[in-house]
Amino acid sequence: MKPFNTYNEEKHTYPIVISLPHSGTWIPEEMRSSLQKDVVLANTDWFLPELYDFLIAKGCTVIENRVSRYVADPNRESQMVGTNYQETVIYQQNTFGKALYTEKLSSDIITERLENYYWPYHQALQRLIDAKKSRFGKVYLIDLHSFAEYPNGDKNTPADFVIGNQLDQTSSTKLRKLLTFLLEEAGYSVSNNHPFRGGFITRHFSELPKIETLQLEIRYNQYIEDRSFGEEVLTRYDSELFSKAQERLETVFEKLLVKLLDRKDLKNE
Repeated sequence: MKPFNTYNEEKHTYPIVISLPHSGTWIPEEMRSSLQKDVVLANTDWFLPELYDFLIAKGCTVIENRVSRYVADPNRESQMVGTNYQETVIYQQNTFGKALYTEKLSSDIITERLENYYWPYHQALQRLIDAKKSRFGKVYLIDLHSFAEYPNGDKNTPADFVIGNQLDQTSSTKLRKLLTFLLEEAGYSVSNNHPFRGGFITRHFSELPKIETLQLEIRYNQYIEDRSFGEEVLTRYDSELFSKAQERLETVFEKLLVKLLDRKDLKNE
């Protein structure tokens, strides 16, 4: 199975690459057979490829991971090793702290997963960025995610969207403010860099010349169902809520794409 899909790879309509690293649900058989009984692979970016499918129709270059983040997380640095899912590229626990495996993973399995599922995603993303840069000179990478609640007991009322750019280190302040304005104009509440400042993908690729990166997180209750979410696998969404969110987001991105082509509002970055 190909671990990811790419769309409009040769089509250079806009100077933008869209990444969906956590939307996959496929896991290999070696992993399936070694999981604890009744373990829940929660906190996937459920249904994001469907939500943002208008981006492909508009000609945006998109890379979509088909492999579960629980196999190997491309939004973590390859050398990260820890017990918490936020601190490791290959999780030993789910995002609720529950053990995933009946036995500790061998170094061979970890190496195999990195080679088969982690590095191919990063290499493909690099190719897409390089191709876009050769056409436009300047590239914008947006990493799309979703979330249920703020993590680690954060008592703040979650915003509808969180924009992360490492406190304006991975993209310009103007780009962050532009996207914030467009989302708020569409009726959404927005938090900037709290509690998600952007993961490894945005940090890593922002170090390249002539590229700006940011992470965009939408809260589950804005497009899946208007309820609280726990440790669960999601298999359906409220079609009316989903359609409304998609319509609003399509308008947001239409305006953003025009600005990215024009760039006059992003000068002096």
